Amino acid sequence: MGAENQCPALGEGTLVTRLQPSAAHAIATYTPQLAAERWQRIRLFVRDAVAVIAPACAWLAERLMVVVAGHVDWVANVCEYPLQAAVVFHPVMIRRYISRDDVERSDKTRRDYRSLLLRVSEVVVPTADPLEFSALNGQSVTMPYTDLELTLLESWARGQANAQRRRSASVLLALSAGAGLDAWEVQHLQHSDVCVTSSGIVIDVDGATPRQSVVNQRWEQLLLDGLRGLSGDRLVFGAADRETTFNIVTKFIRHTDRGNEPNPMPKGMRATWIAGHLAAQTPADLLMRAAGTTKAAHLAASLVHVPDLHTAVHRRRLLAEARGQSTR
Repeated sequence: MGAENQCPALGEGTLVTRLQPSAAHAIATYTPQLAAERWQRIRLFVRDAVAVIAPACAWLAERLMVVVAGHVDWVANVCEYPLQAAVVFHPVMIRRYISRDDVERSDKTRRDYRSLLLRVSEVVVPTADPLEFSALNGQSVTMPYTDLELTLLESWARGQANAQRRRSASVLLALSAGAGLDAWEVQHLQHSDVCVTSSGIVIDVDGATPRQSVVNQRWEQLLLDGLRGLSGDRLVFGAADRETTFNIVTKFIRHTDRGNEPNPMPKGMRATWIAGHLAAQTPADLLMRAAGTTKAAHLAASLVHVPDLHTAVHRRRLLAEARGQSTR
């Protein structure tokens, strides 16, 4: 095998010295929004990976660092795989990262990330077999669950082997499918953010898009069962002493007891909540406020899952409501 086909060794931080000064400086001074110990563990590995791809990529080194650091952090620190090039940049791992359902990314962003990470893979894992990737385009919308699938997911939540898993699975399903929270919001929610009233359960959602969302009646009892025994500032998801510096929902799901139920995906649960409100013709501006989104096009795209409303007339109505032009 020629030297040009050999996998470069990553993790020593020496490859950066081969770059132009401006790129080398951008890589050396980049600081991600990660806990210091997590960044310290992957820092040299990430720098070498970016140094490998930077000369053959039109992206700025700063942007490359953002993408590569996020991927490596997820593989090594979140999923706890070994920090080895053949593992971190294997096409299977890249496909898993790009297909994550616990983060919101546009299709263009996913395509860009995928292209970049696969280019790194070609260089550092030249012997890996190529994989078929699903198409990513502006028409792709996460599929909501059917009623039967939701029933199976409730059985999954209630059937976990211990109380803590049952609680976490229950609140995840109830908050995502019942109130439209995403995975990050679920894992950061405190018991004090849940207000039980005579007319329903209201969730005070903090974070980037503070808002309130009312839990659908179907999921009230599951949520109440999951919250039993909690109080005050106790986090509703996971162990009381866990850290909240990164998303633990995917890891939790991977380690739950599984049967024949569909794959529990928070993004699919949230899509189910959105589709349910669209079917009920909840005014778009109210739905967007509860969902924490500002893009009416996302709601309009979800009409494909509500056959009776998947028409140009209803699309125009929804967009008009989103602009506050409803006559209600």
